[in-house]
Amino acid sequence: MGSLALPLHALPEPFSRSGLPRVRLSLAVYSFRHRFLHSQDPKAKPPENPMAMTEFVDYCAEHGLEGAELTSYYFPKDVTDEALRELRRHCFLRGVSVSGTAVGNNFALPRGEERDKQIAAVKLWIDHAAVLGAPHIRVFAGVAPEGFPAEEARKLCIEALEDCAAYAGARGIFLGVENHGGIVAAPEHLLEIVQAVKSPWLGINLDTGNFHTAEPYADLARCAPYAVNVQVKPHIHRAGKKEKEPVDLTRVATLLREARYQGWVALEYEAPEDPSTAVPRLLASMREAFGVGISNSAAGEWKELFDGKSLAGWKETKFSGGGEVSIKDGSLILGAGSDLTGISFTGDPPRTNYELELKAMRQEGSDFFCGVTIPVGEASGTLVVGGWGGGLVGFSSLDGNDASENETAKFLKFEKGRWYKIRVRVTPEKLSAWIDDEQQIDVDLQGRKVGMRSGEIELSQPFGLASFRTRAAIAGIRIRSL
Repeated sequence: MGSLALPLHALPEPFSRSGLPRVRLSLAVYSFRHRFLHSQDPKAKPPENPMAMTEFVDYCAEHGLEGAELTSYYFPKDVTDEALRELRRHCFLRGVSVSGTAVGNNFALPRGEERDKQIAAVKLWIDHAAVLGAPHIRVFAGVAPEGFPAEEARKLCIEALEDCAAYAGARGIFLGVENHGGIVAAPEHLLEIVQAVKSPWLGINLDTGNFHTAEPYADLARCAPYAVNVQVKPHIHRAGKKEKEPVDLTRVATLLREARYQGWVALEYEAPEDPSTAVPRLLASMREAFGVGISNSAAGEWKELFDGKSLAGWKETKFSGGGEVSIKDGSLILGAGSDLTGISFTGDPPRTNYELELKAMRQEGSDFFCGVTIPVGEASGTLVVGGWGGGLVGFSSLDGNDASENETAKFLKFEKGRWYKIRVRVTPEKLSAWIDDEQQIDVDLQGRKVGMRSGEIELSQPFGLASFRTRAAIAGIRIRSL
């Protein structure tokens, strides 16, 4: 049998997502599986310290999570709609969304009674998900029986997914095929199946720990544009390596950002350490890497964005000719480049009603030592400090005019080796900026067009820091909602 791949022109495009990438954090029940009875395992023993599903939802609420993945196989087999509605009510009252659920199916089976049961089980949980309020179900391609051709198994999987995706779409529910070994162990086979189904209600449930390939991060990046849900595991396991390695959360955040992913990222903990101690620590690391919680922080409460030790939550901006980015004595050092050097935030910054504050110093050079690109509503623009020969302060751009050409332009004297405190405030009505607590910019935004100066600085949006042919030090980066 030949390849199942469709002609290139027939392949559906990845999901089209306008706007900026952003994520919401969730936790999978699977993380506390030792406290739940696995209803699909006839040999499963009742847990010694059982946890009710409502208790798990309470745990998520108490740890500041927006979502909870309520996995199907930790519910009773005969769970009723009434019980699901009660659980949905409990979630709502605790302020926790049901990010999704999961079905332990196998669609790689030959035609027959067992395959029909698998399809029926998925459809049953599509109905349950609709009652529960779960917008997504992660499903599996499955493992082909020994001796059954993989190509035939993938073809049958596609047929089953087409059937189930149509059923799910009619109820407004997404299906996400997990990269979970079997007939989708390789990313090309997973993509082949998802693309062949051609359903607007089917995508990929992207699990960071399930590609055991030579370059798992590259394979995750290939699949990320098709993701409808993301799961983070504590480790990855490269092909040919005996030992697992800790997941690089910053790298995961970057590849999702580059795919413009917008949706749930769920922690699915499965390492040996007790989840009661490991899960909170991992959630804190995920918040830092993904920048989650900034736009939802309490009004007036400052949130630190730079730990003084690493680029956690940031990445180097890919400017051509950029200088070295390093950290020294608790400060971020932007080496003099030709032309720009900078970093970009990997999380989800607020768009309006916020203040940003930092300290910046020119160490060498005579051009801007602090270019702060920030979101202003749906647009972005750059506050320039020390540009155009060393003294210009202004905002690029307003109504198509750069910092040196609009009413925000001012010339100040900046000394080398001295820290300057920079603060900027964005509201729907105004853009304001201060240097050392002296206001320099106060612009009414009503009827004004905010934008970026054309050129490489556009790579900094929506939120980034840069210097121009100048060695600069930056520290004390923090943000707060108004």
